Amino acid sequence: MRVATLLVMVVLLLAGCTRVLDVSGTEWRRANASIQQVTYDEVECARSSEPAGDLWDTIVGGLADLVVVPLEDKRRGASYDRCMRQRGYERVTSR
Repeated sequence: MRVATLLVMVVLLLAGCTRVLDVSGTEWRRANASIQQVTYDEVECARSSEPAGDLWDTIVGGLADLVVVPLEDKRRGASYDRCMRQRGYERVTSR
């Protein structure tokens, strides 16, 4: 029972470390862009964000997720940010 409780606590802590890609149209801005255009570009950039690909975690198992998930999240977030900047946007809020 203690192991299960500890596992649940670790999962909840890791869930708080992941980045959420905000596609509400309020996190990025570009001159003369409508809210619809901003949201559309955010969704397109979120779709094109690079997945981490096939990694060794499928062989090792769930413990590797402690390392892989944060790396995957960081890489996807960087790809999303790069896409939005290439489309001429600036971030409105700081992380």
